[in-house]
Amino acid sequence: MPGIQETQLYCLADRTYYDTPARLPDEDSRYPLDAAPPPPGWRRVAGGLWTSHLPEDGELAEQGWKIHVSAVPEEAAETLRDTAWICREHRVPFKFLRSERALLLMSDKYMARGGAGKFLTLYPRDETAFTRVLEDLTRALTGRRGPYILSDLRIGDAPVYVRYGAFVERWCLDAEGERVHALRHPSGELVPDERGVVFRVPGWVPVPEQLRPHLAARAAARDDDFPYVVDEALQFSNAGGIYLARHRGNGRRVVLREARPHCGLDAVGDDAVTRLHREHRALTALAGLDCVPEVYGLRNVWEHRFLMTEYIEGPTLFDEIIARFALLRGAGTPAELAPYTAWVESVTGQLARALDAVHARGLRFGDLHPSNVILRPDGRVALVDFEYATALDDTRTPVAGAPGLQAPPGTPGAEADAYALWATWLNMLMPLTEMGGHDRAKALTLEAWARERYGLAPGAGPRRPAALERGPGRTDREAEIAALLDGPAPDWAELRTRLLAGIHAGATPDRRDRLFPGDPKSFATGGTDLAHGAAGVLHALHSVHAPVPDAWTDWLVDAARRRDPAAPGGLFDGLPGTAVVLDRLGRPDDARELFARAAAAPPSASADLMSGRAGTALAALRLATSGRTAPDPELLDTALRTAWDLDCLVRGEPVAGGPAAPPSAGLLRGLSGAALLHLELHALTGEEWLLRAAGAALRREAAHCVAMPDGTVQVRNGKRHLIYVYHGSSGFALVAQEYLTRREAPELAALLPGVRKGCTSEFVREPGLFTGRAGLVAAARELGPGPVGADVLASVRNLSWHLIAREDRLLVPGARLRRCSADLATGAAGLLLAVHVLAADGPAPGGGRPHGLLPLLTLG
Repeated sequence: MPGIQETQLYCLADRTYYDTPARLPDEDSRYPLDAAPPPPGWRRVAGGLWTSHLPEDGELAEQGWKIHVSAVPEEAAETLRDTAWICREHRVPFKFLRSERALLLMSDKYMARGGAGKFLTLYPRDETAFTRVLEDLTRALTGRRGPYILSDLRIGDAPVYVRYGAFVERWCLDAEGERVHALRHPSGELVPDERGVVFRVPGWVPVPEQLRPHLAARAAARDDDFPYVVDEALQFSNAGGIYLARHRGNGRRVVLREARPHCGLDAVGDDAVTRLHREHRALTALAGLDCVPEVYGLRNVWEHRFLMTEYIEGPTLFDEIIARFALLRGAGTPAELAPYTAWVESVTGQLARALDAVHARGLRFGDLHPSNVILRPDGRVALVDFEYATALDDTRTPVAGAPGLQAPPGTPGAEADAYALWATWLNMLMPLTEMGGHDRAKALTLEAWARERYGLAPGAGPRRPAALERGPGRTDREAEIAALLDGPAPDWAELRTRLLAGIHAGATPDRRDRLFPGDPKSFATGGTDLAHGAAGVLHALHSVHAPVPDAWTDWLVDAARRRDPAAPGGLFDGLPGTAVVLDRLGRPDDARELFARAAAAPPSASADLMSGRAGTALAALRLATSGRTAPDPELLDTALRTAWDLDCLVRGEPVAGGPAAPPSAGLLRGLSGAALLHLELHALTGEEWLLRAAGAALRREAAHCVAMPDGTVQVRNGKRHLIYVYHGSSGFALVAQEYLTRREAPELAALLPGVRKGCTSEFVREPGLFTGRAGLVAAARELGPGPVGADVLASVRNLSWHLIAREDRLLVPGARLRRCSADLATGAAGLLLAVHVLAADGPAPGGGRPHGLLPLLTLG
């Protein structure tokens, strides 16, 4: 799942859907070079927020020493002009951020630290060209300003940086099975191109002599007189870090707040250093308040600015909500909820008094959210992070805040803090406040649900902000959603109709990069894959017997052919799954062609269904048996050989070049997918070793399962416990149930009731199929006997927290809830499949259930 930085980047271009930053509306701030015709012998290529200028007489090298140039907005146009001239002189390909707005966004506080600050990238063809252009560039740009690029080595006093890396797009899987940019090792193997926050050189790459003085200068950049020793890093952002430290002399513990010059730009262009000085002024003005940390001073260390403040012991309010949240603890009885609601009331009252004290000094806080509140060991609250604390009448400095907790633009100081206080109170009761960012009426729906569920008195909680007063039509939409979900059973047919309308409304067949809006990950796979791309949406439409326009199938074929077959991918994120969907849609020749291309690429190192060999083998099995009286022997052999390798892995006898074991359990990210492959091959061939292999894989998965205090059974994954279809116990249980129809296994059977109980948990943060409520309620229906149970229906009704009504359609928020998605994994297509499963009551002809989640999900 994308991190917060990537999610933020894909929220810029559209208010409704995640979209590529390439569609950012920035025409009014484009640099002239972006639109100017390239000189003779050069060509211009647009890609995302970047524009490339490339010599026509050559192609980019695959990898090598690349040069980055950073810039502050006020110097960017001049830096771009000078750098472009040097690149043309040396015929060095280069790219640049196309607009000032793009530069501001890529320097934002929440952008990834390793790459933030890059304005231009140069791709010298060899080390000789690298040396020559670096000399000219450093000479021309010395004295210019720009953010420090953490992943690179700085050259002299210019905003010029270098690192060894990939020039062209290559991909591989990292140790966690995630798809990452790749370098080619001298052996020919693709290995991760590490793009972290520390300058590193691959072990096989010699460092050019020209760089050695700069390496020495980097090593010497330290301040031995700094009186503090860092014990722990508490937080990082592109603006800098927050550290827990102690004084070398007296041992006093302090918090160091670091600000990097020209980094972490906000909506008005202020950098981290500007905000750090603002925080210092605010803390000085608020000195003596119990709810504010004491300030000890400012100091430069190397080129960074540090603010030293009192260390306030205790967890953040965010962490404490997670630790205490009542709807995830026990049965949620009134007696169990009462202590939590009393704690919420106590904390909220303290926060109100703290804000009053700040306002009495003439300041607003400006950034109230649970991560900016510390709870002392005795329960008293303290506010931290005052970088947006300004005068109450300040209209220039933007109000900050977490998604969904921000007051509307233009809200005056004290009222903005009051809005954030109310939103923080609601977040403690229902940590879904991102939904208010889609429609502020959704916040009122969450409030009404919370008041009833927690049994709150009518006057409980802070004053509701004026900005949330009910507007015409807003509550009508919320009432429509409630009506669809209420009653003896939800209106399954109308839910289906409106979800289909939402999918159709979001379709963009005129675009090459995507057919349907989905998760940001879809842009890395060409918008074609099963999890996040068009294949998953078309599969869902076909599965529920909805029409699939031929133009949409044509789009998928064309886009899949453009995809690099060497890119890693299994059933859900690669060409194999897309091929099976096209076969289902009546394009068998296209399907076989795409699968052959994928099978000819180097095999994945992963064993799972999502990205790995189990997924590719299952796709081969699906194609082997499609439309045939006898299986295709070549495809069947492919599946059987992979099944053997997976069984060897489970038995601890991995074969050379075979896949690696997943670190945890689950249908898509564990070995449950391998067990499913074994079961289906056993049903086809009758070979007994396959049934034994399935049982062995499932027992290995079961070893990751833990019985929780509330009686649920979940998969332990590091410090987390998961129950999702994607990664967790519900996906494992679906395969285990299938196994139990063929062979007794009491130790597996004993786990299923606890898994099912967890699938009907009252609070689920996201609505999607892979890691949300849609998948859990469909799994609960599959794991329970008879018709849909009352517990499942109760969970379905809580989809009212998430569903968004627009005209005749329903939209579904995707991962992180920031924008909506139509994809299978996180959005409307996945919910459509779940509704299809839930609406099917009674046995199918010949026995069994007519719409099983497991075969629907895995293209069975």
